[in-house]
Amino acid sequence: MSDSNHDESSKEDSGKSSLSRRQFLGASAAGALAVGLTPNLSKLKSLQIRPRAATTTLKLISWEPFGQSPEFPAWTKVVNEFMAANPTIKVEWGGWPFSTFDTNIIAEAQAGGVNADVVMAPPEAASTLIAKYNLAVPLQSITKKLGLIPIPAHKQFTLNGNLYALGVIDVAFALTYDQRLLKAAGFSKPPSTMEQWLAAVKATTKSPSQFGASLINTTAAQADWWNQLQNFCLPYGGVWAKGTTLTIDSPANIKGVEYWLSLLNASGIKGTSETALTKLVLSDRVATQFNVAAGLSNYKTLAPKLYPNLRSTPPPWPSKKAIARLHPLLVMKSSKNIEASMKLVEWCVTPKNLYYLTVTNGYPIIPFSNFQDFEPGYKKYLTNTPWLPGFLETNYVGEFDILGQYTYAYAQIGNIIAQNLERAVSGSASVAQALHSAQTQAKESLHA
Repeated sequence: MSDSNHDESSKEDSGKSSLSRRQFLGASAAGALAVGLTPNLSKLKSLQIRPRAATTTLKLISWEPFGQSPEFPAWTKVVNEFMAANPTIKVEWGGWPFSTFDTNIIAEAQAGGVNADVVMAPPEAASTLIAKYNLAVPLQSITKKLGLIPIPAHKQFTLNGNLYALGVIDVAFALTYDQRLLKAAGFSKPPSTMEQWLAAVKATTKSPSQFGASLINTTAAQADWWNQLQNFCLPYGGVWAKGTTLTIDSPANIKGVEYWLSLLNASGIKGTSETALTKLVLSDRVATQFNVAAGLSNYKTLAPKLYPNLRSTPPPWPSKKAIARLHPLLVMKSSKNIEASMKLVEWCVTPKNLYYLTVTNGYPIIPFSNFQDFEPGYKKYLTNTPWLPGFLETNYVGEFDILGQYTYAYAQIGNIIAQNLERAVSGSASVAQALHSAQTQAKESLHA
């Protein structure tokens, strides 16, 4: 990974090959004069190698190069095409795995700045870089130029009338299910109430051959457990924090997580690693999954038995609310190549490129409300993909809606809750005890 964050301009006419070329031309001219010939100076001039344009190197950091192999090829293609269209700009990838991305990028911000020109960030990290550390450049000129209208979720990236980040990945949750397994258990429709979901999980669990739900439940899964679990404040209308007040152990949250634990206990997968859960899903042995749409298009190849039966439905609680995590691109104001950096961001959100990224990587929602006006194929994609409807019918909320002013501490709060909840999973503590402990620890940690 290159540590360079500055313009690496260089004139190649001082290079060895250029000098050799000039020496060769000079010697040829001298030889011609020596034998009494008059050299054609205009031709000699035209043969000289002209200096190439200066090369600007941009550092783009993301989690995509680290463990997201189904998605990274599409991003590589789009970025490579950008470099081909802009031959004076070189893009180098950097970053960290998703599980440690927030921690690392916030550590850099705390140390004085992020070592990158362009950042692809999870929503909580993006909000922190913008609101807490004031590190980003306004980008509304890009959407104005392209004519795109950002969806309301962009409000968490807006400060003092400026929009500092543009969404490129909208990771939206919904309840996915295998209609074949539900039908075999006597269910003609997907669950539409919490009681129905629990009943379906119980009916379809036939351990060790088949399981009713895939719910991440080990701290070894790190950020992925919290990523899914955070939704379970919503069944009874709870939030993890409201404004500047932590509400981790509120009655609504306790009831929501108790419901989660009842699903887990009925599913037959308690204590199963995330890797093993993924294998069970791909082998068509899991009936329901509280899931994001990321990569579901790849199930056509990875899970050929499951994919024809894969469907989705909104969360079965009354509000039908779920988290939609809008991952944006930001340009760092510390970059010495801001103009080139904004060109890269513009390239990525240009409709034909963003449409390719979205469809290829299996995301259901493109975060610009008028996107269909630019890409007619998007409407066809939405109507002709069988597993999409539930994602489109879900009522989405963002991180600010459930974490308030603690959105910047998303990862820290998640770690605290998951570590305490592990005791409830093992049976050594109740959900109420686990969340009370998490509330106390979070207050001590965040208010120290």
